[in-house]
Amino acid sequence: MSAVEAVEVTKKYKGSLSYAIKNISLDIEPGRIFTLLGRNGAGKTTFVRICATQLLPTSGTVKIFDNDLIKDTEKIRNYISIVPQEGRPLRALTSWDHVYYWLRIRGVNKYESSIRAKKILQEFELYDVRNKLAMYLSGGMKQKILVAMAMATESKLLFLDEPTIGLDPVSRRQIWKAIKEKKDSGTTILLTTHYMDEAEVLSDDIVIIDKGVVISQGTLSDIRKNIKENIKIEISKSGVDGEVLKSYGTVVDTGTDILKLFTFESNIQELSAIAIKKNFFFKVSPITLDDVFVSMVGTEANNSGGYT
Repeated sequence: MSAVEAVEVTKKYKGSLSYAIKNISLDIEPGRIFTLLGRNGAGKTTFVRICATQLLPTSGTVKIFDNDLIKDTEKIRNYISIVPQEGRPLRALTSWDHVYYWLRIRGVNKYESSIRAKKILQEFELYDVRNKLAMYLSGGMKQKILVAMAMATESKLLFLDEPTIGLDPVSRRQIWKAIKEKKDSGTTILLTTHYMDEAEVLSDDIVIIDKGVVISQGTLSDIRKNIKENIKIEISKSGVDGEVLKSYGTVVDTGTDILKLFTFESNIQELSAIAIKKNFFFKVSPITLDDVFVSMVGTEANNSGGYT
């Protein structure tokens, strides 16, 4: 049984000339971290909100643990929890209030709610400010409250829509640790992020969406195969013959004074000799998910209509 089974899911908002998402079919296995990547406006959040029962699709079907999105909405809501991209804590409530009372609303008893609230607030370094109103907390702390609320429910399926946005590096890693622990306990996670390092660290499966359609999906290894070369070289643009570089692989103009060349390890020695002879900047590194993503969706502004 799939955690999420989406078949030909399409959403077109009233009055729009374009589709927010079109014919998206995905099968998310239980107990895995499934990451949606795409530019702003690609349709990631629209898909997440449909799966989380917040939006109705224009067409197509979605099943959550074999329950139909339309017919079994209330049952599905008992299985899921979400960190919405646009979510904000209530200014006049504390971090403790948010987590504890959210658990009570979800039907958890007083004792268990207290245990879970204390545990998650300690994990996210929010326990020492548990009695401080949200209006007096930093933006990062407010974001962590939202993640804590979702994770404390111990739901079978978590929707995390850019959960680490605005967080400092230490806080991001706290969230990463919690996400991994949730996965290890059997929770299924549907994640969206603009941080490619986050996707590389966490993802079991990745889907890249552009202009509302799926353009690539698979494991991290599968996605990386969209670039056939296995090494990235950064080299000074000034004085370099671009046509000569193309004979070694794929050249990408970054818009700066540095060119990227995707090539093979066998070419490193020859290219480094050229760079040393001409005293050029030269850097060799592995090809990252960020490189693959940009190569697939391009660098132009997204004109898909502005949906998220």
